[in-house]
Amino acid sequence: MGDLRGRFRDELARHVAPPLGDLVQQSVVQGRRLRRKRRLTQLGAGGSALAVLLVIGLAVGSLAGGADGGGRSGEPDVGSLGGLVDTVSPSPGGGFGPGAGQSPGAAASPTPRPTAVVIDKVRIGAGPHGELLTTTPQGALELLTWLLPKGKVSGYASLESGGAGPGMPYVQIYLDRGDGPGMVRLSVYQDHLGGGPAPGTVELTEVPGNCLQDKMVTVHHRDGLQIDVLISTCLAWDGKEASPAPAVLTVREATSIAANPIWGTRLPAKFVESGAKNFPNLARSNG
Repeated sequence: MGDLRGRFRDELARHVAPPLGDLVQQSVVQGRRLRRKRRLTQLGAGGSALAVLLVIGLAVGSLAGGADGGGRSGEPDVGSLGGLVDTVSPSPGGGFGPGAGQSPGAAASPTPRPTAVVIDKVRIGAGPHGELLTTTPQGALELLTWLLPKGKVSGYASLESGGAGPGMPYVQIYLDRGDGPGMVRLSVYQDHLGGGPAPGTVELTEVPGNCLQDKMVTVHHRDGLQIDVLISTCLAWDGKEASPAPAVLTVREATSIAANPIWGTRLPAKFVESGAKNFPNLARSNG
């Protein structure tokens, strides 16, 4: 037995130990890539998921418009935007690139792979105090209406999102700032995998040819929380088409909304409670 163990030790001694540092770094990078792919798929912007959505006509989801109203005044505290340089707003008209206007059964054209670019670093202020309740779609919409620029709002909806848990809603609203309604979508997401961007990191993901998610601004908060604001250049699928619409937010405005420290999987009770009253019959949409 002693000779056998000796031979094992001699054999292992001939091999160089693996570079664990490189393996750890590669694992972190791979983890970030998987997280990004999962988030895009959750929001319908992933390559294969987007192709499926196009083929089935973006799942017909009829949007029941809520009561019209103006944006709320008295915005809660928003983190400093630092040196963010605003980008050119996406052109209205949107469409789905070469495959735009195809019938639901038509083959979808290949979609370029989305890319995320870090565009700024913002200050994330202290989170809310007092009584907190689990974030609901209605509560998220209530806070979103407070943070939007002034305008006429409608088209409230709660959307399906793969992998979302309690307190992680995905909501939609239409905003008309004088040039017709445009669509804004917001997602609350949190994981505890670690290795993500530092709090305050702002990313811009562009999805060429997808008017529903022409631009997505992501602001990373503490504890793995991230808020995604999607700027669309069309309205939601109405069973026939996704009608072209103006982009109603700039990248800077979307960043300001997503950077608000009140966002989380739990919100101040006043937003959850008032949201339940203001959106009692919130439409459910898959499109």
